[in-house]
Amino acid sequence: MDLRTIARAAAGARVAIGVALLAAPGPAAKRWLGEVSEEPGAQVAISGLGGRDLAIGLGTLWALGGRKRAPRAWLIACAGADAADLAAILRSRRGLSAAAVVGTVGLAGGSAVLHAWLQSELD
Repeated sequence: MDLRTIARAAAGARVAIGVALLAAPGPAAKRWLGEVSEEPGAQVAISGLGGRDLAIGLGTLWALGGRKRAPRAWLIACAGADAADLAAILRSRRGLSAAAVVGTVGLAGGSAVLHAWLQSELD
């Protein structure tokens, strides 16, 4: 699989996560955050994360789709967003389940590393 295909798959997954968090913030985040995901205040934040992921996922797909478009800035944005998610989960880990922390560390950390690597290789 070539690097652009990997980048497109990662961007597509980010779009799907963004749509899910926007469409149903409580249920989409329940396994991640627990019962607090059903609170209106939490749903505002969850929806914001969904919007962020949808926007940068679509931007990444757009940049990967054109010959004269450089995806580097979009891939850096993906890595930065994931690094922020990683920092947030580590900071708040005491209030979350072990499964939520481990899962988020794996997903956000792995995605941050993947996008940092992709931006260095694709431009």
